[in-house]
Amino acid sequence: MRRILLLAVLALPACDMLSPSATAPASAPPKAKAPSAAAPAPAPAAGASGHGPQIVLGQASGAAGQRVKVSATLRSGGQSIAGTQNDIAFAPSQVAIAANAKGRPDCTANGALQKEGTAFSFLPSGCKPGSCTSVRALVLSLSNVEPIDDGAVLYTCQVQIAAGASGTQPLSLSHVGFSSPKGGEISGGGVNGSVSIGK
Repeated sequence: MRRILLLAVLALPACDMLSPSATAPASAPPKAKAPSAAAPAPAPAAGASGHGPQIVLGQASGAAGQRVKVSATLRSGGQSIAGTQNDIAFAPSQVAIAANAKGRPDCTANGALQKEGTAFSFLPSGCKPGSCTSVRALVLSLSNVEPIDDGAVLYTCQVQIAAGASGTQPLSLSHVGFSSPKGGEISGGGVNGSVSIGK
């Protein structure tokens, strides 16, 4: 799995790699926004189960036209996890992972993890913000293979709610993968996130 993650990183455009300053250690990990009382329970992603590690996307709520934050959290399931990967799919006519000033996914790694290889990329490859339908997230380091703590936030993304959006929109996980400190592949799954849109 470590080889898979490394190959995936090497396949990303250089502009999609985070700068060292973006992954500098922080005093405390960012916290996921607390879900609204009216928000539904997140749905399991494809391949999710009650066993093994999971990536859990948070829930958020906001009005049409606003930006909200959604974080991805690791549930280690008792395993030693040194790296993760996943895709987040969305319907851009309703919600989308926002782009930053450089046109990259507006996602921020948890610097406290010290995984300097963490990177984000819009998909499909070559798409322009507004037409992209998913984001790929890789959390790894080529030098720091210490396990990530259970319950740690992996990264946080800004989600743009479209002007005419309504209802509860899913943020769907796929291609979820995990790597052990020794580079072995570990099976697991994930839990989808969502954005509830109010008036």
